[in-house]
Amino acid sequence: MPTTLIKYIYSNATEEVVRRGKKIHAMDRVAFIEHDPLLHSISFKVRDDVYATQYTVQIHRFNDLKAINLRCSCTYNVGRMCRHKAAALFYLQTLLAQNKLSQTQQIYDQAATNITLNPFNVKTIQLLCSNQTYTQAQQFLRLHKANIISTEKEHIKAIVTINEKEYEIRIERKEGNHFNTHCACNSESHHPLCVHKAIVLFQLFHIHGAAYFSSINDWKEQKNQLLQAYGYSLEDDLTGKFEFTYNNGKPFLRVVDSTLKRKPSNSSIDFALSNNATDIVEETSKPTEQTKLKLGVVINLNCIEYPYFRIDAVQGEVDESNTQFINKVQRIDFGKVVNTNLLDEQDKILLQQLRKLQAIEIHKFLDRKSSFAGFWQNVKHASGKDFSSETSTLIIEYLHPKIKQLCVELQQSPFVFYLPEGKTFTTQHLQKINISAFFLHPTFTVQAQQAGFNIWGSVGIEDEKINLTQNEIDSTLLFKYKDCVYSWVNTKDAQTIQQVLPNKERFVPLNEWPQVLQEILLPLTQEYTIDFGALTQEHLTNVDPEMYIQLHESGDYIVFQPIFTYNGHSAKNHIAKPILVVENNIIQTIERNLIAEKALAQHIQTLHPEFVTTEESYDVLLKGKEVLKQNWLFMFMQAMQEAKIPVQGWEKLKKFRFNTHKATTQISIGSQTDWFDVDVQVSFGNQQASIAQIKKALTAQQSYVQLTDGSLGILDEEWIKKYSLLFKVAENNQKQLKVTHHHVSIIEELFENQSETEAYTQLYAKIKQLKNAGQVSKIDAPAELQNILRSYQTEGFQWLCHLHHIGWGGILADDMGLGKTIQTLSFLLYLKQTQQTIKVLIISPTTLLYNWENEIKKFTPQLSYHIHHGNQRTLTATTFDNVEIILTTYGTLRSDIELFTKIIFDYVVLDESQFIKNPTSKAAKAATLLQAKNKLCLSGTPLQNNTFDIYAQMHFLNPGMLGSIEHFKQNFATPIDKVNDENTKEQLRKVLQPFMLRRTKEQVASDLPPKTETVLYCEMGTEQRRIYETYRHIYRDKILGLIEEQGIQKSQFTILQGLMKLRQICNSPAILKEAETSTANSVKLDELTRELSENIGSHKALVFSQFLGMLSLIKQKLTEMNIPFVCFDGSTSAVDRETAVQQFQQNEDCRVFLISLKAGGVGLNLTAADYVYLIDPWWNPAVEQQAIDRTHRIGQNKNVFAYRMICKNSIEDKILKLQDKKRLLAKDLINNDAGLTNSLSKDDLEYLFGGN
Repeated sequence: MPTTLIKYIYSNATEEVVRRGKKIHAMDRVAFIEHDPLLHSISFKVRDDVYATQYTVQIHRFNDLKAINLRCSCTYNVGRMCRHKAAALFYLQTLLAQNKLSQTQQIYDQAATNITLNPFNVKTIQLLCSNQTYTQAQQFLRLHKANIISTEKEHIKAIVTINEKEYEIRIERKEGNHFNTHCACNSESHHPLCVHKAIVLFQLFHIHGAAYFSSINDWKEQKNQLLQAYGYSLEDDLTGKFEFTYNNGKPFLRVVDSTLKRKPSNSSIDFALSNNATDIVEETSKPTEQTKLKLGVVINLNCIEYPYFRIDAVQGEVDESNTQFINKVQRIDFGKVVNTNLLDEQDKILLQQLRKLQAIEIHKFLDRKSSFAGFWQNVKHASGKDFSSETSTLIIEYLHPKIKQLCVELQQSPFVFYLPEGKTFTTQHLQKINISAFFLHPTFTVQAQQAGFNIWGSVGIEDEKINLTQNEIDSTLLFKYKDCVYSWVNTKDAQTIQQVLPNKERFVPLNEWPQVLQEILLPLTQEYTIDFGALTQEHLTNVDPEMYIQLHESGDYIVFQPIFTYNGHSAKNHIAKPILVVENNIIQTIERNLIAEKALAQHIQTLHPEFVTTEESYDVLLKGKEVLKQNWLFMFMQAMQEAKIPVQGWEKLKKFRFNTHKATTQISIGSQTDWFDVDVQVSFGNQQASIAQIKKALTAQQSYVQLTDGSLGILDEEWIKKYSLLFKVAENNQKQLKVTHHHVSIIEELFENQSETEAYTQLYAKIKQLKNAGQVSKIDAPAELQNILRSYQTEGFQWLCHLHHIGWGGILADDMGLGKTIQTLSFLLYLKQTQQTIKVLIISPTTLLYNWENEIKKFTPQLSYHIHHGNQRTLTATTFDNVEIILTTYGTLRSDIELFTKIIFDYVVLDESQFIKNPTSKAAKAATLLQAKNKLCLSGTPLQNNTFDIYAQMHFLNPGMLGSIEHFKQNFATPIDKVNDENTKEQLRKVLQPFMLRRTKEQVASDLPPKTETVLYCEMGTEQRRIYETYRHIYRDKILGLIEEQGIQKSQFTILQGLMKLRQICNSPAILKEAETSTANSVKLDELTRELSENIGSHKALVFSQFLGMLSLIKQKLTEMNIPFVCFDGSTSAVDRETAVQQFQQNEDCRVFLISLKAGGVGLNLTAADYVYLIDPWWNPAVEQQAIDRTHRIGQNKNVFAYRMICKNSIEDKILKLQDKKRLLAKDLINNDAGLTNSLSKDDLEYLFGGN
């Protein structure tokens, strides 16, 4: 069903409607309202794609596309399909494909079937029965009637006699619009109504109207209540005074005599009305806003232009039975604003339909479609009979589907009229007429005469053959017979009659007969029955068909139309009509071999799983984009060649005019000093694609290229996989590609996979040389570090040496904690030992500056260094004359770029190189201005948020390697980040692979110790440092003064207070909660959030602090960054503690655990974490170890990395040094602040509170 629905949409909607319907569906603007599985009906609310207006779309009988009926409340609901209907059908297709609608076949027992008639009209009855039942019931009622036996108390009993057999029908109203029905026929089990029930219901509606079931309820009590307000009752003579009408099954009182007035109210009567008759509504005959009007349709035959009639609308008041107008009707002028407030919802929709049938709308259509498109309305036209055949054909194309839908809506309506030709438009001249939903299909007859041939047409109505000359309307668009108007099965029927029999019959002279027979009549035999009478005929059988495929387009689909030929004559569909041809003035009838045709057509259908088949023909449809997948086009063409089945029509397609030749590629590669010249020729048969065309197609993510003859050359998946990366990374001129030496791996791969059509000149020796150069040499690390470096670090050192020897920059992208710093320092020491002198600039975040200093001191003291940072730095180049490594920050680089550009460095190293991921940032621009023989980047997260992060880093290392910013975005970043293109990911990986070395903790786990502890030095910012120094001076003077006066023991409280204040400021001045410190930045908070954002993607972290204020600040920051976390401190209950632990251990989304050091130091098992951050140092290292051991314990299967965050040149830095000095004492005696202060001497205090 879903596939068939798609076909229905494309078959009945214009390309624009399909496009906009898809858009509305894709924008999620379709909302489900209700579904009736019994009637296979469904309703949707659809919001327009341009306006905010919502429309209701109702789809009935969607299980049977031959009977499907769609209705939309928009003004475009005239043709078979508007954009809202299309969107609803696309959504319905999705629901059906996902099995979200129950499609279980309901079985009905006609002896007791419940139905709902809401409203009671032809449409509702039709929905409750099959198409066959509906047709049989209508045909029966044209000649017969059911015998209505009784209608007492809304209980109907009737007898239907068919073929001399009587069937008893009972219909009983239960409640509201619900009915119980009975028939003993047992002839229908798939629909609620059998033909006998349908006959009775149709008859009741045709005779009595929609209010019938209300009219057989006498409503005596309610009517008396209404009349009592005027002093009357039903026993009085009400003639000329009152009338009753019905709306929604309830009586309305109409006051005909305007002199009658309501009587003074009686409290008891008012009480009765207000309590017992709340649904009874009173009307007067005075034309007020409450008077409801009914819409009528008039077929006006007073029109001199084709189609020689027009559809008008009238409105007026109707009688009690709702079956006729009671006064004069008013003609609606569509040129003016129509007040629709007095119409019901059904008539409002009808009014919109009728508006689309007016002359101005027809002219708009012709202005768009005719050969005079754009100025048709400005052309002076002759009267209708002189209209060109093109114009009349277009008018039929526009009007027929709208009139056909109108026939369905108005069938058996009592408010359809026609105005005879020559009559003025007055109510008395309007004549009632029936309009039928039984659609006609013409047949034709040819009769030989002495002077020529007569051709006439006929239709079948009620088993009677009616000649077209009996049409009482002078139009080929409608057929009127015996006060009933019919339309045609399809638009082509009306167009064919207009072409063949514009005057209802036709005489063909003998001299014109051969041409008319060959060009008009014989082509019609494929779709219409033509009786050639006594003309000489010959019957041919056992003729084997030959087949070819004709292609054409329908929206986003290519239609593959199998056409069978018999003796050179074509048959295009699978209707079992013989082929009629003329040979030597003899009409030959060739019987078709439908079995052979079906076998060949089915073979075509098996060639693609996504083929959409059609019921009306052998045609199959395939989306254009499917043709491009998996080289299907070439396999299909090969299969057709092997089967000797020609395929025609590629050259006539517009959107999908594919070149059927497979791409052949010839490559010639020449080597220069720093690049390769690549000459590429891509051919599709006799058509050649230029390098610019290929690059343009690949940039647009297209798998085809526009060729000079207008066809589309297909770049199949194999070709794209082999060559697209070459075109992406290469620079191009008009004739050649230029590939830099950085992309030798691409050239190498092409060389290894070369085909017979590819030529590599002057290249073999170069390729061999580069392949050898691409192998990392086993260079020994400096002797001083050989016993320190782990095996994977030695490999990293050798990789850096390899990059140096071939002159490339690269990114060392190991996970955090794997020792990128020591690998870099070992390489720099090697560089110094091999070339005697070096000049290296290392740029890092401020927080890592002193880590570099400590690592240099610890591992490579042979390298001299200078820290260029802070307010006291000198701004002369001579400062760096006698140092080998200059350490600076990104901020300082920006400020002092003019100084740094005067120096030519051996190496520039960017630590945490993702700091320059934005190529337009000041840091990135400053870094690219530096002069260096080579460059190196260090980052555990070179790609943080998206693919574009890598561009600036690679551009810094190897300028031009990834092309321009726009080139990289189009060819790599956008396809990867927006559509997750796996092929592009793999291509980028190939490009970056030689320039990036990354190892994760898991990959080198066997080389790692189970626990690694590191100190992260943080440099306070200007404001934080100012606050720190202010408090340090205050407490230094205060403490030393107290010691002089009363000794250390009596100064303990002040000492503890001073230590606490300074440690809090190191964490964040905001903890002090004082006005002057509340807005100061915290370097630790900034560094922690940076660390977490980079490391928790695949890891979990514990964060310890002694200060609840600091934990609160971290919570706020994590919330801003949308990082899930749990937290507890000393006030957390045992139950909440356990809940937090389980959440952290078992919930993969929970990445961070914030813990008070005192509360979480013992008794916890948090093995899900492998990173630990100690925000502030504890006096006793053993307490810190207990915190670290929350994760480093039995059950931990990952390596643990622990980081102590220390503010440089602060009390924390000094405590760390005192710990080393008094380690034994601290281990044995010091467990808290008081223990520490008791162990401190005056010299220790002067050291702690003293300056740097």
